[in-house]
Order: sequence, then structure tokens, then C-alpha cells
Amino acid sequence: MDFKLHSEYKPTGDQPQAIKDLVDGFKKGNQVQTRVRVRHLRWRTLSKH
Repeated sequence: MDFKLHSEYKPTGDQPQAIKDLVDGFKKGNQVQTRVRVRHLRWRTLSKH
């Protein structure tokens, strides 16, 4: 079953890369991830293994 999210809003700024990183991590088996914004408005993924 495919999951599709529909929204009238489009990702902006660094959000597209953050979304890609989360999806890539999920596909690699990291099913528990949290994105946090760190200094200088960059994203970092925290994974629990």
C-alpha cells in the first residue's frame, strides 16, 4: 500500500532536502527518526537504532 500526503502547501527552503533525508533513512531501515533544526538553520537527523 502506498502512502500519499496531499497538501495545498509546498515545501520551501531546506524542507525538500529534509524530507528526502527522512525518506532515505526510512528506506534504509531507520524507522524512528526525528528532524531537529540546529544552529544556522540546518537540519540534522537523529536516528534510534
